[in-house]
Amino acid sequence: MATSAWVPVSIPRWQWRTFGTDLSWLDRRLSTPVWVESRPVTEVHLVCRCSAHHAWLSAAVLTLQWRKEVGAGGFELWDTILRTGAPFGASSMDRLFSAWGLTRPEIGPEGVGVAEFLAGPVAATPSVRAIEVERRGRHAAIDGIACSFESVTAGASRPFQSFAIEHEDPALMSQLVRDLGLEAVANTHFLQGLKQALDLQ
Repeated sequence: MATSAWVPVSIPRWQWRTFGTDLSWLDRRLSTPVWVESRPVTEVHLVCRCSAHHAWLSAAVLTLQWRKEVGAGGFELWDTILRTGAPFGASSMDRLFSAWGLTRPEIGPEGVGVAEFLAGPVAATPSVRAIEVERRGRHAAIDGIACSFESVTAGASRPFQSFAIEHEDPALMSQLVRDLGLEAVANTHFLQGLKQALDLQ
């Protein structure tokens, strides 16, 4: 039987993120007492050429984040609108493919497991690529704002780094961006960073 989709209770958060092959210069600007290392994770990210909404598989859980709004300063407001375990049923697939603006391929009444999902609906959709991504991160709070550095290896791309800040209040984020002297630094989201690294624009 297909697993019902569920969405965690969470508050949508604004995000600012940048990418580079070497962000050590930014690391040196940060004054934070402790970075907490997170465990390395391997995920499968679903890169849709025609959408900015971000979907990925972590183990047997499918998550879809919706980019709700781009605000002042280019900050982006993200909300988790789908989180469901395999097998993935028709309602979950409808929500995912609708977010991408695509027609969902047919699936059986019992839904699809992870391998079937990747070999079936994903493989049958030319505008969507499944990319294996390894992420190694460390996290800290600076002035109450969640900050994270990540080293990312995606498919056949060269490894790259990412730095992100997230908070419910974009005004506080704006102040931190100014304090770090990042006003002129390119700001983009994780999915766009993958597209650039893999030349999937």
